[in-house]
Amino acid sequence: PTEEKDDHLRVQRQADAFSPTEIDDLLIKYDCKGPSGKPYSPSFPFNLMFKTSIGPEGTSVGYLRPETAQGLFVNFKRLLEYNAAKMPFAAAQIGLGFRNEIAPRSGLLRVREFCMGEIE
Repeated sequence: PTEEKDDHLRVQRQADAFSPTEIDDLLIKYDCKGPSGKPYSPSFPFNLMFKTSIGPEGTSVGYLRPETAQGLFVNFKRLLEYNAAKMPFAAAQIGLGFRNEIAPRSGLLRVREFCMGEIE
C-alpha cells in the first residue's frame, strides 16, 4: 500500500509533464472510466479558444477568449428567450480576465487583470 500511495503521489505531482500517450497508459493502468462506465477515448490536442471568422467579408480568422466567449454560448438559450425567440440578435458582455506573468524584477509571479469584452 505504501508503494502504491507513493506511485499515486508521483503521478499527481507530475500530471502536467505527461505526454498524451503516457496519460492514456495511466488511464488504462488505473482502470479509469467515464461517468457512463465506459473507458475514456484516446487523448487528442484541442484549442480552448473559439475560432471564428472576422472582417467585412468574414475571410479572416480570429479567436475569442474563453473567459468572455463561454458566457455568451453557454447562456444562448436564455438570450434567445429574452429576444422572444427571434433570430438574429446581438449580445454583448464585459468582464475581467486574469493572467499569470513573471514580473520583470526578481522573477516573481504576479497576476495581471484585464478588462475584456465580446459582442456577438
